[in-house]
Amino acid sequence: MHDVATRPDATAPLNIIIPMAGNDFERADGSVKAEIPVEETTLLGATLEARAWWNGGAVPVFVLRDKPVSRRYARETLLTRYPAARIVWLSEMSGGAAWSAAAGAALVAFPDAPVVVDLCDIMFDSDADIAAIFATDPNLGGLALTFGSRHPQYSYLRIGDDGRVLEAREKVVISDNASAGVYAFRNVAVFHLALAHSLQNRASLSHNGLLFVCPMLNGVVAHGLDVRTLPARDVFDVKIADTALAG
Repeated sequence: MHDVATRPDATAPLNIIIPMAGNDFERADGSVKAEIPVEETTLLGATLEARAWWNGGAVPVFVLRDKPVSRRYARETLLTRYPAARIVWLSEMSGGAAWSAAAGAALVAFPDAPVVVDLCDIMFDSDADIAAIFATDPNLGGLALTFGSRHPQYSYLRIGDDGRVLEAREKVVISDNASAGVYAFRNVAVFHLALAHSLQNRASLSHNGLLFVCPMLNGVVAHGLDVRTLPARDVFDVKIADTALAG
């Protein structure tokens, strides 16, 4: 992995989109995945608020399905804990996390600033200052947080000898570089170029008929911009842990 992390600058503008509209978000007991207890906080608190680039002045955009359980969660938790948050409500299931993130992109506060899409279901340590990294490299179009794995549940990135990402695939083990579920794009324009590439190459880049965020990085590369990775350390994935415990 190519470590280009630098000291975070909490004053730099950054857009953060959190897609929460997937089938696995609402749980059978009436709770939501983001509410899973993690020590003295919840899964959302242990992921989003632990990111090096998070700060209290952020304007996160949450994307949820318009259902009673998610409405309750937004009212009781999201808008209470994050009063500046913006929420996009989807009346139906989207065509995958890439589409949900695109809905969130409509409400970002800083159109020219980097866009971070955080699935907020994998905990890890990182000291990356995403805004500063983009600012110092004008040809950088995308970033992904990665860690070592070959578990089939993850998405993967293949990296060249120069540290640049060559290919990204959803749930296809093409390397040892597993995605930690956080992706950054230079700005909203680059995000949409990447989405358009996924649409144009749906046959090869979709997974189970859906479009996801990780393969969008192929579109950044296709437009002549660099994509690099940042190391995610001390990774803990609650999805894998739950599966192991259930087994």
